[in-house]
Amino acid sequence: MSRRPLWRLAPWTRAPLLGLRQPAAVLAVLVTSAILACAVASAPLFLSSARSAALQQQLADQCAEAGWVQDGVGADRADPAVTDALVAAWAEQGRTAEPVMATAALVGRERFASPGEVTTASGELASLPVSVYFRPDALAHVEVVAQQAGNGIWLPDSYAEGASTGLGDRITVAGTQVDVVGLYRDLSSVAAGAYWCDYRVLYANDINANTAPPAVALATDPDTFYAVSAGYRQGTQQLAQVPVDATDLSVSDARAMLAAQDRAQQRAFELLGVPETGSEAGLVNSRLGDAVDRAELVESGLRGPVVPVAVAGALLALVLVASAGSFWADRRATEVRLLAARGVGPVPLAGKAALELGLPALAGAAAGWAAARVLTSGLGPADDLDPSATSAAVVAAVAAFVVGLGAAAVVAGLRARGTAERPLGAAPRWPARVPWELVLLLGAGWCWLLLQTRDAVVSTGGVAQVNGLLVAFPLLAVAGAAVLLGRLLTALLPRLRRWAGRRSPAVFLALNRLAAARLATATLLVAVTLPVAVLGYTATLTASSQHTLDAKVSVQIGATRAVQTLSRFTPTAAIDEVGTFVVRYEGSATAPDGQGDSSGRQDVAVLAVDPADFAGTAFWDDSFADESLPELMSALTGPAVDGRLPVVAAGLPAGDPQLQLGSAEVPAEVVATARVLPGRRQDAPMVLVAADRLPEIERTAGASRAAEIWTNGPLGPAVEALSAAGGIGFRALEPAGVLQSANFLGITWTFGYLSALAVFVGVIAAGGLLLYLEARSRSRVSGYVMARRLGLSRGAHLRSLLVELGGVSAAGLLLGGALAGGAVALVYRRLDVDLVRPPTPLLDVPWTALAAGAVVVVVVAVLAALYAQRAADRADPATVLRQDA
Repeated sequence: MSRRPLWRLAPWTRAPLLGLRQPAAVLAVLVTSAILACAVASAPLFLSSARSAALQQQLADQCAEAGWVQDGVGADRADPAVTDALVAAWAEQGRTAEPVMATAALVGRERFASPGEVTTASGELASLPVSVYFRPDALAHVEVVAQQAGNGIWLPDSYAEGASTGLGDRITVAGTQVDVVGLYRDLSSVAAGAYWCDYRVLYANDINANTAPPAVALATDPDTFYAVSAGYRQGTQQLAQVPVDATDLSVSDARAMLAAQDRAQQRAFELLGVPETGSEAGLVNSRLGDAVDRAELVESGLRGPVVPVAVAGALLALVLVASAGSFWADRRATEVRLLAARGVGPVPLAGKAALELGLPALAGAAAGWAAARVLTSGLGPADDLDPSATSAAVVAAVAAFVVGLGAAAVVAGLRARGTAERPLGAAPRWPARVPWELVLLLGAGWCWLLLQTRDAVVSTGGVAQVNGLLVAFPLLAVAGAAVLLGRLLTALLPRLRRWAGRRSPAVFLALNRLAAARLATATLLVAVTLPVAVLGYTATLTASSQHTLDAKVSVQIGATRAVQTLSRFTPTAAIDEVGTFVVRYEGSATAPDGQGDSSGRQDVAVLAVDPADFAGTAFWDDSFADESLPELMSALTGPAVDGRLPVVAAGLPAGDPQLQLGSAEVPAEVVATARVLPGRRQDAPMVLVAADRLPEIERTAGASRAAEIWTNGPLGPAVEALSAAGGIGFRALEPAGVLQSANFLGITWTFGYLSALAVFVGVIAAGGLLLYLEARSRSRVSGYVMARRLGLSRGAHLRSLLVELGGVSAAGLLLGGALAGGAVALVYRRLDVDLVRPPTPLLDVPWTALAAGAVVVVVVAVLAALYAQRAADRADPATVLRQDA
């Protein structure tokens, strides 16, 4: 009679349900499998989240229309049929489009407003031409000065006053007579708002502030626009725009919108009778496509560091899953010995372990995928994910389940064989004594050497990306150093055990338990050290890079925001309330020997400031100079030096710089210097001088005078203060206009993902701590039972647990902090996100976050000690002693 195969015997057929009778093992496998699946599934989800966030951030930094889609046509003359075709092309796709028409180039690289001559009602030619604009709700987004019923045009009030034109006048624009039915506040004299953001070219000339653009005449209706624009020689542009909410736009959504835009433009050409014209010949919105391309560039830069980090996290989680398999073998030691005694080898035992652990591992993998999805949506850069990323995450979770279950089963089989065949007290095999961590340290050294010859931050297409070596080096160095230090410190435990013999029972028991399982103790120490070190490193570099980037922007602007005008006016109390008044000049000074132009001079930016309130508004960091900013301002109010004005300079030595503002000579003496001064906008030295001591600089000097209001509040009050003081026309300076923050998001997200890895490793460490307690629970409980019979109190045992786990946690905190500090010191100076703009990298340690991490470590240790004490209290002494017999 042939023997039945093992897999058809009861221990294997009943295994899937039999495993559920071991709640501790089931929970261990479920949690560790969830952690593994979450680690591998998070990478594609995070990359998709980052790509969507990069797209959204780029669009948020621009006008709203940058994220819209449109079709459009430029022609010599506006035509109602064109507007109908443009709108109908979108209607066929089920979308509602809004017409926009202007005698201006609103789309394209060169954007400008076309001028049209104006003849007033008295027959005189106005000195300034106008351009004409129509959008259905445009009149609802201006500040009304006066209006009357009827169709016609609305003019800016300042233009109407200068042209001696009033409400109700009939004027001639580009050869067409039209009624003036409204007056509105000039857009250049107020905060125009988001509605006019994309049409700033109509009312402001940011490229050449000395040349005012034509005044903007707003048509009340399409027919008025068609009639008035007919006489414009430079033609018109007609658009049909579909608003899109870019705040929740993913890249896949954006590509679908771009495809719809191409279809609409092509269909519009067909309706106009020119089907052979390609969509690229139309006035489509190319900025959305550019933003998509840059978002994918950000993602490609992230993929280099993110994928290895995810793999490293997955390997750590895989070790935890394998440990769960070992835990299963310990829990089933009696049955394993029985089966081994009957001739069952490690492979069938591994199969039995896989059958018993399969259901909890599957549930854990599903929970891990769901956790990755929820965490990425809630804590990731954006919660808008591409469908392909979700599918990739599912595949990754399935692979994690297969690999994790296989690893747990293999370890369980090997552990079972060791339990049955390896005698107690046998010495560890040689692989356990080899310091494999030296390989990690050698790898870290190799990465560091390579990093010396390469840029830590590279720029591809203007997008800053972190060199993968900057990620690999600290991970390898921290991991290797943590393991090596753990090995060395645990080697001291036998000596500490002898020292503990003269201490309290709590200390004696704690150190004896740690010394009795040095490998487990070293593993637990490393598990605490790693997340602390990685979190400290990544959190500090993330905070430092963001602080440096913010500083670069603020240094260029001078403060949080600023408005600039070429008007000459006297500062008022209203200006002092919103910020500080600064006058900027272009000047020159003597250059060092062998530098400068042919006359030995170099360009210098000169800022005339008010020492009384400049320090209260201007951006400053203590690293900018050896003195504080108030001390530098005090130097400006000091006595003259041989008749020369005291000035503060950056990039010039102390002494007489032979200063000139344009062609006007200004006797000056550099009495204090700084490495960086706020308001630096060019790669040239900079000088600060007290405005009330600077002589009047005439226009003929050619010093390019510009007045500025710096403010740390909203822009609106500064604009109002400027207008009230007599300023006409302004240019706003805001962070989004100085640096495209989306270009630097890859750096923040890279270290943010590393920080998430640190938290993830912390979760792994917590899981390892529970496995550590459960795996040694039988020996701990039996020892507790015997010690209680010898007079040990419950409180003394709890204190021993607190010393045991708290001591390891405290050592891990110290080691992790030291390793993080060393890694940051080696790297942060090289993390310059923009080499052109000052300052150099600034160190910003997030003490609050680091302290919170330390508190979490201590709390987890205390909770684990309480859990172990509760388990010991609930154990039945008779059962425990019988199991150990």
